[in-house]
Amino acid sequence: MTTLFLEPEICQGITTRYLDTNWTRQVRSLLYHTYRHDPIFRHILEADRKGYEQRIRACTRELATLYFAENMPVIGLLDEERLVGVAFVCSSEKAEELLTRLFWRVKMIMTIGYRCTENYLTYIQQLHDTLPESHSYLLPMVGVHPELRERGYGRRLLEAVHDLCDLDQTASGCTVALSEGNLLPFFSGLGYIRAAIIEEGDHTQAMLFRERPQ
Repeated sequence: MTTLFLEPEICQGITTRYLDTNWTRQVRSLLYHTYRHDPIFRHILEADRKGYEQRIRACTRELATLYFAENMPVIGLLDEERLVGVAFVCSSEKAEELLTRLFWRVKMIMTIGYRCTENYLTYIQQLHDTLPESHSYLLPMVGVHPELRERGYGRRLLEAVHDLCDLDQTASGCTVALSEGNLLPFFSGLGYIRAAIIEEGDHTQAMLFRERPQ
């Protein structure tokens, strides 16, 4: 369920670290700014209907809360003390389990509405259905603040994600969903191939898979 605002240039003077719940507020803000103009999220959350800004803010808030509560690895990219990028790393098995979290589903219904919640759950099921049958990883939310594009932050963030996923010798690789078609060459340069296409209304997302190096 990711839209990626990632950049191809190499940057210096930045750090990556694991984030805990002390970073929740900053992560929520970054996700809101990253996803508010994403065409897939705009379709799922019915952007043409009044109240979209409240729904996208609530959706990213509840997703971040869920992922932190599930103790998923959360990788942050910092430029000095500013959080400029974030990636949630989820095993393929955990991705399927998340669909069964009743309390979270109730909170989503209360904040973004029943229809939008069903739209989102249908979308997540589509993402899961494209994953390899073998154990692998999915990046359910990943991105760099849209005002900080073309500074190399995206490459650095993905390299940190790859370092983590590649430690698991039982994993086949990792998957991301790409809404920005012009970034395909960038991801190809990092070893990703197009594995599937997901359609949401008039929009499509490419599911990209990077095989773990042997």
